[in-house]
Amino acid sequence: MNTDNDTLHAPTPSSMMPAGRHDSELFRVYALILDGITDHVLLPGKKLTESELCRQMVCSRNTVRGALSLLAHDKIVDLQPNRGAFVHVPDLKEMQDVFNARIEMESMILNLLSDMPDLETRLQPLYAMIEREEQASDSGDRVGWNRLSNAFHVELARLIDNNVLFDIMNTLCARSSLIVAVFDAQRHEKRTINIHTHSEHREILDLLVNGKRNRVVKVMRKHLSACVERLERKYEAE
Repeated sequence: MNTDNDTLHAPTPSSMMPAGRHDSELFRVYALILDGITDHVLLPGKKLTESELCRQMVCSRNTVRGALSLLAHDKIVDLQPNRGAFVHVPDLKEMQDVFNARIEMESMILNLLSDMPDLETRLQPLYAMIEREEQASDSGDRVGWNRLSNAFHVELARLIDNNVLFDIMNTLCARSSLIVAVFDAQRHEKRTINIHTHSEHREILDLLVNGKRNRVVKVMRKHLSACVERLERKYEAE
């Protein structure tokens, strides 16, 4: 399983989780599987064989089982009786539910951010992230772009300094990445990069800095709703 963690220094979903969870063998294996799925290396529907995962990750079967159980809890993996573990395959309703949840969550996050002091300073790392997202887009680095696009939304939540909210957003964005993978794969389309994403992200930051609370919420809702509409069109075309 080869997921290049140095791709444009793009953070993987597992690397963005609270540091307290990182110091264990269980998390190491969980992280490798999660990042393989969100990077679209382990594709939706793929069987995850315990013996093969043990060999690849040099760990015990109990560790693999524990990691798969955690991933099943996060709706990233399905554990099927007498069949084993498979990368989860989301359907249309799940896609709509996940993105609609994100629309409401991220609207709330933007409202909370709008009340924070020194917001322009706090947002500088996200402006730098957008620069890297644009580089990934221009170079055709889909893995790096996907990581950075998701990370932008998760990092907005991190600024609120609410660990529960942050964990929810991290999980929702990981599930979003899996949804994009399954809808692209099932529709047999060439996977192209949405070159407009970084400009939309930059607009969101600019509106936050300029105190445009109502406008930034509208732009975010439109940004995420466009993802829903695009994925719905793919589903209907099948």
